[in-house]
Amino acid sequence: MKPWKLLQSLPRATAPAALGSLVSLAAQGFLALVLFRLFSPEEVGVFSATSQLAFFWASLALAQSPLSLLAERHQEPRAAARRAWRQSAWRMLWLAPVAALGAVWSGLGQAAQVWAWAAALALTQLSWLLAQSLTLRVGSRWSMGLVRMVPPVLAAAAAVLGAVLFPVRGEGLELPVLLVSACLGYLAGAVWMRLAFQPVPSADQAFSAEAGSDLPPAQPAAPISSDPRSARLKMLHTLTDGLAATALALSWPAHYGVQEAGWMLALLRVLSFIPALVHTAWAQVVLSSDTKVRLRPLQVAWAAAALVLGVGALAQLALTMGWLDARWQGLSAYVWPLVLWQAAACFVAAHAHLPFQKGLAAQHSWLCVGMNAGFIALCVVLPWVSTLSASTHMAWLSAYMLLSLAGLTLWVVKR
Repeated sequence: MKPWKLLQSLPRATAPAALGSLVSLAAQGFLALVLFRLFSPEEVGVFSATSQLAFFWASLALAQSPLSLLAERHQEPRAAARRAWRQSAWRMLWLAPVAALGAVWSGLGQAAQVWAWAAALALTQLSWLLAQSLTLRVGSRWSMGLVRMVPPVLAAAAAVLGAVLFPVRGEGLELPVLLVSACLGYLAGAVWMRLAFQPVPSADQAFSAEAGSDLPPAQPAAPISSDPRSARLKMLHTLTDGLAATALALSWPAHYGVQEAGWMLALLRVLSFIPALVHTAWAQVVLSSDTKVRLRPLQVAWAAAALVLGVGALAQLALTMGWLDARWQGLSAYVWPLVLWQAAACFVAAHAHLPFQKGLAAQHSWLCVGMNAGFIALCVVLPWVSTLSASTHMAWLSAYMLLSLAGLTLWVVKR
C-alpha cells in the first residue's frame, strides 16, 4: 500500500491523539526539569508520594473503565461514560480507608491533609482519564488532542508560576504549589466530561453526520468489540499492574540503594513513554473507530520498537562519549535490558485492541494477572533467595518480561 493511502486509511483520531500525547510527554519532561530546578527535595518528595497514592487510588477506582468505554461500541457513549464515572466514584469512596492507610504509612506529616490532597487528585484524574476515552467516541478532532495536552501543559505552567510567585515556601504541605498545579491540570482535563451530559443525537442526525464525514464510504466496518470481563476481574488486573510497578520501585532501593534505583527508574521512565504512547495513540484509537484500519499492528509495533532501540542507542552513546555527568555512568548496566523489555512492551501495546475484538478480554486479563504475579515474585523474592548484583537482577527481570510479553503477543495474534 502506498504511504499516502496508508495514512488516509488511519482512523481520524490518530493524528490528534498522537499529537496530544506527544505534547503531553514533552510537558511531563519539562515538568521533571522544573522539579529539580525550582523546588526542594522535600517538596518533590511530598508531591511524588502523594501523587503516586492518588494514581493508585484512581486506577483501582476506574478498574479499566476507560478501555471498556472504548471496547463497548454498541453502547451509547455518553450514557456509558456517565455510568462509568458514577461506578468509579463509588469504588473510590469505598477504597477511601485503604488510601487513608497509605497516607498514614507514607509518613509525610499530617495524614489527613495527605489523604485530602490524594482524594482531590484521584477524583480529578479519573475524570480526566474517562474524558480521554469519551472524546475518542464523540469528540471533535480538536477535543481529542486538547484533552491530552492541556492538563500537563497547564500543570507545568502553574508549577513554574507558583515557584516564581512564592519563592519562600513552608515545608510539608503548608504551601503545596505542586499539588495545586497538578489539581488544576487534572481539573482542566475533567472539563471534557461535560460531553457525557450533552443531549444524545437522534438517529437521523447521527446518519447525517456519518454521511457528511470525511471517511471514505467504501471503508469496511471494524470488527465488533466487547469487554465481557467482570468488575472484579478488571479490578484484579488493575491491582496487579499497580503492585508490579510498586514492587519494582520499592525493591530496588531496598536491595541496591537509592543511587541504583535512580539510574534504573530514570531510564525506565524515558523508555516506557514509547509503549504508553502506542497504547494511547494507536490501540485506543483503533478500539474507538467504526471502520477497519488497514495499517497492521505489527507495523506499528516494529516502528515503536525501532524508536525504543534508537533512544537506547542514544543513551549508550551519551554515556560512551561522556555527554552525561559522571554520576550517571551507572545507567550503562540498564540500557539494553530495559530496551529489550520496552521493545517487547511495544508489541503488546500495538495489539492491545485485539483481545476485545476477538472476545478474549477475560483470558487476556488472567494471563496478565499471572504475568504480574511472576514479576512481583522476581522483584521481591529473588534477591532473598540468591545474592545478586543489580545488573544481574535486572537481566533476570528483562528476560522474564521479554519472554512473557512475546508469548502474550503471539497468543493474541494466533487465537
